[in-house]
Amino acid sequence: MAIDQREMLIRLLLAALVGGIIGFERELKGRDAGIRTHMLVSLGAAIITMIQLETSSWLLDFSKDNPDLANILTSDITRLTAQIVNGIGFLGAGTIIVSKRTVTGLTTAASIWAVASLGIAVGMGYYFMALSGAFIMLVVLRLLKTIFKIDRTKQLGITYKYREETLKYLENSFTENNISVVSTDHTITYMEDGTTFCEDLYTLHLPNNFDTMDYISRVGSNPNVLKINTIKTNFDN
Repeated sequence: MAIDQREMLIRLLLAALVGGIIGFERELKGRDAGIRTHMLVSLGAAIITMIQLETSSWLLDFSKDNPDLANILTSDITRLTAQIVNGIGFLGAGTIIVSKRTVTGLTTAASIWAVASLGIAVGMGYYFMALSGAFIMLVVLRLLKTIFKIDRTKQLGITYKYREETLKYLENSFTENNISVVSTDHTITYMEDGTTFCEDLYTLHLPNNFDTMDYISRVGSNPNVLKINTIKTNFDN
């Protein structure tokens, strides 16, 4: 059954709306893939889905009018939608950034992929599924992380001198503050005058209600510690 123009317009507008809702949440988080990106992904998915439906409807009518050709005509209603799912993967991959053992953009990539599914649902005419899915996505993006307090991982870059002495000091400070070391990257720089200094990158799991700035201030008071910098570690963002 062909989609009339009024119904087609409703689906296109609704697809843009649900995509825009999710994109607005990403925009509030300061992500590059914001309202326009998510609206276009959802709208494009809906358009492609309706093209597939229209094509299948046309082939069905053509087969009825030309029964002698019916056996050689085929239509797979899921073919184009399957290609949407695959193609969106490349767009989502472009939002993922890997730098110094830190991964950012995973949640935005997932939201782009999920928004495409909302567009497909709207294109198919499953309005309740699309609206319910958009609502659940908002709950996941805005509330879930706050409720469960999942992210207690922090990366610290520490530059210091006198390696053995300072390493022992840092290890003791981790133990005293119940800090678990997830991973460590060590770098030693040898200067022309024979001196050396170390640059270590620590990925740490912190206890609940941990005062990171106070800890940095205390560690930084050690005369061997030259610099401490925190590195953004929103693995799920």
